[in-house]
Amino acid sequence: MRVLLKVWSSNPDYDGGCDYAAVEISEELAKLMLRRINILSDQKALDCSLYETYYWDSSPEYFSPWAVHPAEPGEIDAPTAALEEILGRFGADSKETLIAPSDFRVSESHIAAVECSQMVVRDDGIAFTALLRHADIYLTTAEIPREIIESTLAAAA
Repeated sequence: MRVLLKVWSSNPDYDGGCDYAAVEISEELAKLMLRRINILSDQKALDCSLYETYYWDSSPEYFSPWAVHPAEPGEIDAPTAALEEILGRFGADSKETLIAPSDFRVSESHIAAVECSQMVVRDDGIAFTALLRHADIYLTTAEIPREIIESTLAAAA
């Protein structure tokens, strides 16, 4: 299952071409996410001041349909209008988290460079955070609800 997440930048004037993040949730990743949510619940029983936990994770692809990053010489970019149309078709502007069509792909030239990407585990779901490469700008995604993660496992069964 491919999930699209809205992204917010710590700099209100610049997001480095990171309006959305796409995460491919495989059966293996869904099990890992749910295990980490359960571990957080167990840890909270021992320490009530615990809020969320962070793990190194580079699952998301941060992108923008309006930003085109340098491509390889001679590479032809897929039209930006096509990506905008796909996003608009299923309400990406009005929702924070949504399930993308199975054929949804983002052209390499629309994917932004990030570093220090982390999975943020919370009580009811998973979010992601990263730094824009070579900048002191933090990116934070919307949360993938536990129900969507569980539905990935139900679909695989």
